[in-house]
Amino acid sequence: MNAMPCAVSHTVELPGGVSAEPGLPLILRPTKDGPKDFAEVERWYADSRTRLEALATHYGAVLLRGFAMPDAHAFGKVARCHMEHQYRYWGGASPRARLSENVYESTRIDKRFKLALHQEKSYMLVYPRLIAFYCEQPSEQGGETLLCDMRAVTRRLPQELKARFAQRGVRYRRNFRDRDRPDAGIEAGALREYHRVWQEAFDSETRAQAQSHCEQASLELEWLSDGSLTVTNTCPALIRHPSTGEEIWFNQCTTQHANPRSMGPVYLLLQRFYSNRPAFPYEVQFGDGGSIALEDLAPVYDALDACETAVAWEQGDYLLIDNIHTAHGRNPYVGARAVRVALME
Repeated sequence: MNAMPCAVSHTVELPGGVSAEPGLPLILRPTKDGPKDFAEVERWYADSRTRLEALATHYGAVLLRGFAMPDAHAFGKVARCHMEHQYRYWGGASPRARLSENVYESTRIDKRFKLALHQEKSYMLVYPRLIAFYCEQPSEQGGETLLCDMRAVTRRLPQELKARFAQRGVRYRRNFRDRDRPDAGIEAGALREYHRVWQEAFDSETRAQAQSHCEQASLELEWLSDGSLTVTNTCPALIRHPSTGEEIWFNQCTTQHANPRSMGPVYLLLQRFYSNRPAFPYEVQFGDGGSIALEDLAPVYDALDACETAVAWEQGDYLLIDNIHTAHGRNPYVGARAVRVALME
């Protein structure tokens, strides 16, 4: 874990009862005067929520380590101190299920693969301002959550590239397969999770429900002949942070653009499998319909690689992330791993 060589900012006041280790993330631990059991942690968190949010904005992320947070149920109660993201995970790209009212799996993407850095739902017009992760069980090996300071990434990008993307925007076209189609089993293994079913993606059992959720989320939709659902929308490539006013690179071109750099050897498998099917799971282009070349994204991949840091999990860790300032991802891992997530406003 990388640490910044600076003291804790004097512009953001720490909550009481904690010690702090600056860096990305800022690590907070309870002192002897801090909260002891979960009931005290829950009260302390509710009282400290505003300061914790400010710290997450300033540092990019805050990690609570050593606090009495025993399980995902406790995590859900703490997460409810924030307002839940209004559209939950409707239309989300990552394969995950809702475990309780406000708690989700982190992802079901195959543990052999690295999950690329991204800002959650940055391919949607409405996205969570904050996200929180909770570690129920760290993996035997690997499985670190990756963090990346998107302020640093934005500063690294060529001005011409930022201006061009800001002017043209980004158009996303995503396809979700039908869980109930007769040949649903043809997509197995990694492909099965890469190409989500619309019933799970839109928390719906009927087309009418899915259509309603798409309309609420400002997604254009089309039902294809194989029963799959294609949604399309156009978003800005950069946005201004509502608290700081900084212009930040905020899109998922690098994760939803099909190319060998982002997908490695899986790229050829996907190209072969989907070449004769009704739709590719993910496609991205400029907002005016122009193609985005791999050369357009090379400086972005370079900046993400340069600014990436890995956070090794301990059981009971709680990580609060400013979703605009900080991208996240996941390293491959060995063994079981249970990390939960909540999306907040």
